[in-house]
Parts: sequence; C-alpha cells; structure tokens
Amino acid sequence: MFKKILIPTDGSALATQAALEGIDYAKKAGAEIVCVFAAGENQAAVFDFTHIRPETHWPTDEEYRQAVTDTSRAFMAPIREAAATAGVKFSEETYISRSPATSIVMAAEKNGCDLIFMASRGRSGWEKVLLGSVAARVMASSPIPVLVYKVKKEALPANYMDYTPLE
Repeated sequence: MFKKILIPTDGSALATQAALEGIDYAKKAGAEIVCVFAAGENQAAVFDFTHIRPETHWPTDEEYRQAVTDTSRAFMAPIREAAATAGVKFSEETYISRSPATSIVMAAEKNGCDLIFMASRGRSGWEKVLLGSVAARVMASSPIPVLVYKVKKEALPANYMDYTPLE
C-alpha cells in the first residue's frame, strides 16, 4: 500500500476537491501527504516589459517569491485543515519553475513519495492541444504511479467555472 502521497494543487476548486479526496484516500491507506504548489516563473524577470508599460510596477524576484509563498499558503489552507481534521500527517512545499509538471515529479522523488494523487481538468479538443495537460505531463514523466482523480461536477461549488468570461 502507499505510505507517502504527493498531492499537487493550483488552488482551483477542482484541485481542492481532488485534494480532499486524496486526504480520504491517505487516511484509509495510513499514508502521509506532501502537498505541492508549483508556480510559473516571474515573467517580469524573464522578459523586460518596461518598454511596453513603463508606468506599471513589475515585481522583483523577491516580491514575486513572497507573493507566490502567500498564495501557496492560502491555497493550501483548506487542504491543511482537512488533513489535520482527518488526522493525516501533512507537509507542504512551494516551487517556482518553468514547468509545474517537472516540479511535481521532482518533489515526489525528493520526498520519497510512492504515489501522486492529482486532479485533471479534462480539457479536450483545441484547448488540450494549445494548453496541454499538467496531469498528462506528470504521467508521462513520473517514475511512480499517478492517480488522476476526475472530479464529479456535482462535487464542485455551484458557481464553479473552468473558464473566465471575457465580457
């Protein structure tokens, strides 16, 4: 059985619901959890945007790191609380990298995890071609099993949208 489970989150309702199911799974298995938030790089540090909008404040690396840390703690709060309530040992890590999928796999290896339990957005068509799938990239590169949890729509909040209207 699995003893150490990595659960990645991006803070979405979908990822949080999957994480709560992962906690239930970990409790039944007697496993502990490592929760990971992987943010993209600070694009203001990678590309010089100052010529585009000089009046805009672009975050320094230090400001960006602090914002990512604060965001990560907020995203993990309901997961952390659910693990404590369930009596499941919980630790958390935050990464900044070019590839969230690579960070997830590396975190699993670093922490000696024997399972990755993650959500899938279930993209299809052009959206999948253009945006790709973090879950698919994790499955393709992970040396350990990956359980992809497909969240039931009825388990999500009534106002949940997997897209942002432009109007």
